[in-house]
Amino acid sequence: MINLVYTGMKLLSPRKIAALLVVVVIISSVLVGGVRSNAQDHPNIDSQAAKLLQDMSDFLGSKYEYTFKADVMFDEVVNSKRKLQYSAAETVYIKKPNQLAIEYVSDLGGYKLWYDGNQATILEVPGNLFSLATLEGSVNSILTKLEDKYDFIPALSEFLFINTKKVLTENVTSGTYFGGSKVFGKRCQHLAFEEQNIDWQIWIEDGKRPIPRKLVITYKNKPGSPQFIAIMKDWIFEKPITNYAFKADIPNLNKRTEFEEIAGNPKYKIGSVRRDR
Repeated sequence: MINLVYTGMKLLSPRKIAALLVVVVIISSVLVGGVRSNAQDHPNIDSQAAKLLQDMSDFLGSKYEYTFKADVMFDEVVNSKRKLQYSAAETVYIKKPNQLAIEYVSDLGGYKLWYDGNQATILEVPGNLFSLATLEGSVNSILTKLEDKYDFIPALSEFLFINTKKVLTENVTSGTYFGGSKVFGKRCQHLAFEEQNIDWQIWIEDGKRPIPRKLVITYKNKPGSPQFIAIMKDWIFEKPITNYAFKADIPNLNKRTEFEEIAGNPKYKIGSVRRDR
């Protein structure tokens, strides 16, 4: 092949050879420029922050099933002046491609959500309402459908997508790396991001498991700039999750209602970077 190219080049005049080389250089510049443009999809995120976020995204995206818990604190602004802090706890189970269970219970109420591959069930806690929605698809598509159809975005659900980085940074205007830090004894890397309506920070564990350990969301455009703070813990990747975890458990005395009556409750519209995109 090389000999054929060389022979063909000998048949061209020096002027044609020079012109051909110019064309090759132009095409190469366009291709390389295109690759660089794709690689720098968020030019206002510094390279260290982008790499750490990508490492976390790649790690979570590569796992078939996992579970984690979170201890949560969040603010509620009263009369646009007083800011009260409440607590919540969350437990998450995910088995790809299409099984999911989330329990989120706070001082102000909460919910349990199950998805078994065919149907989403939501239960209000400690109320007596539940609802069903026939949905099909992967965890990615179900989370998107819950948002589009019911305006329901479970807390911390960005960490259940295949491409966590893409979901987290969709509306980011800038991102910065702030160095090492510890979260309850775990050595982490501290990143901070800005968006139009929120600022958020994330702490990602060092080492072979770049998992999120802490998330802080500041709703800067709301009165009092309330915050949502989650300490993420008890990550388990190695232990198989039984299908029983994704089966809805509805008490006999509970009443059925419309899905959006529970999912649309304003109390549950916190705890996700996706909420304000």
